[in-house]
Amino acid sequence: MCGRYKMTAEQRELFDQMPFLEQDEYFDIHGWKKRPEIFPGTPIFAVNNQHKAEDVWWTIEDFDYKGVWRKAINAKAENLRFAEMFKTAFKTDRILVPATAIFEWQEQQDKTKKKFEIWFDEPVFAFGGIARDCQIKGETRRCGAIITTKPNDVFAEIHNVKKRQAVVIHKYDYDKWLDPNTSYEELQPMLEPLTNEETHFAPVEKDRAE
Repeated sequence: MCGRYKMTAEQRELFDQMPFLEQDEYFDIHGWKKRPEIFPGTPIFAVNNQHKAEDVWWTIEDFDYKGVWRKAINAKAENLRFAEMFKTAFKTDRILVPATAIFEWQEQQDKTKKKFEIWFDEPVFAFGGIARDCQIKGETRRCGAIITTKPNDVFAEIHNVKKRQAVVIHKYDYDKWLDPNTSYEELQPMLEPLTNEETHFAPVEKDRAE
């Protein structure tokens, strides 16, 4: 799963990685903030299919197919086309969520948890996500979830209980990922885990495990 990540790149590094991103009024209004740890239930920086920056609320809330109200910070790649909460957003409203690292916790033999920081070859990478409108406490908000998939060997070793990992979109796939006209057959390979060779990690020292 993806429950915490960070975005500590300089603004110029973001534009170097995403040259198609419009440098519009979003940055004049909000400025650019580095965030050393980003939590669900907060606004997160995303890039939408208009190649514009926006903030989305990191939690999708809605009724599921059983009529049960659910909150989801992640959406399983295997269920995207079928789950009522996600299928329309996956088809028409895919987003990119830039990051510089992700945090995961490894369960130890004594049931304590050890925190790891994980990053990839590209210094600024992007999670694959979806966005849609939700009702949050009576207010319509644009909400989002980060997509997860089966783990590669590195994630399986670290995230050793739930054994999931966030979907990371390669730079050369950004345009296709955002384009609503991209077919599922073209999207499917993007939902696979990145390779072990692209995945790097280190323990986070002197940090409270959760």
